[in-house]
Amino acid sequence: MGQESRSPRAGFVVMLVLLAGSIAGTGWWLNRPAVGPLAGPLPEEIDIFCTGRVDAAGQVTALDPAQPGRVVEVHVAEGATVSANQPLVQLDDSAAQARLIQAQAALDAAQVELDVTLRDKGRVPNQIAAREALFKAAASRVEAARKLLQQRKDQQQVTPLGKPELEAMEAQIRELEQMETSQRLELEDLKNLDPELRVRAARARLKAAEADRDLAAKTVADYILTAPGPGTVLRLQVARGGLIAPGALVPAVVFAPAGPPVVRAEVDQESLGRVAVGLPAEVQDENRPDGSVWKGRVKSIARWVAQRRSFVLEPGEVNDVRTVECLIELDPPAEGLWIGQRMRVRIVRGTGSGSPPADSPAR
Repeated sequence: MGQESRSPRAGFVVMLVLLAGSIAGTGWWLNRPAVGPLAGPLPEEIDIFCTGRVDAAGQVTALDPAQPGRVVEVHVAEGATVSANQPLVQLDDSAAQARLIQAQAALDAAQVELDVTLRDKGRVPNQIAAREALFKAAASRVEAARKLLQQRKDQQQVTPLGKPELEAMEAQIRELEQMETSQRLELEDLKNLDPELRVRAARARLKAAEADRDLAAKTVADYILTAPGPGTVLRLQVARGGLIAPGALVPAVVFAPAGPPVVRAEVDQESLGRVAVGLPAEVQDENRPDGSVWKGRVKSIARWVAQRRSFVLEPGEVNDVRTVECLIELDPPAEGLWIGQRMRVRIVRGTGSGSPPADSPAR
């Protein structure tokens, strides 16, 4: 009987102890002393992770001929290293060559016309002198006819002057006066003419003919697609017999200028102000976490927040994010990289080093 009464009392005591402990623990938790923030790296020491693509220093360029036409010769192969102005693709230029021959013939004719005009200019002084002599001769004949008529009139007492003879002599004088007037007018017109005007006109026609010839020659040259400088033919998308034209959806040649490769990193807008020129950077193939790591530095930062330079929609990429392009200049020798290769980029702001982690964010 006594043992049965002691057993509930012991259980009640245990319950009181547990209740008091819970209340005390809750009170301590609510009134515990404040704890400072967890220690961690400062924001300015956090590295920046982003993605980018390998590119040529002068940017990959799409090359098209300046004139449409049919391909008659392809001078290079894909992957070929070419020099500046080296022919890449030759188009049929037979029509342009014919226009060049016409333009050259017109230029030759304009040159002959200028030569004739210059010769005529040199003859003008002699022509004026000859015309002046004719005018003086006509005036002398008029004067002689007038004197002869006056002499016949003075001799009427000895030899009578009949009416028919008088009229004939007066008619002859009028004819000679008209000839004198004609010679005088022609002399005045010749003196008023400016031979230099004809020379200037001939020179202008010659200059126009030279421009037509140069334009025709340029058109002929436009039927040859040449390399804009030393570099590499990345892709060749034409074949002999095919028709190509400028501005086509598919360029005839994709060309990479010579020079060490660079990486165009695409930094998110949230990292603006944390990227600076000269910061060290590390790049690694996006699909090979265990691959090689290339080191370099930030060479330049674009002053434009915009869509990515490449608009190719690729799986796993967020293509509508506005980014800032940073140019990463790699330390030599930057070997083993391919133009267009997708890379993970780490711009180092802290003191640590090493390759980007495999789970770094890739956009």
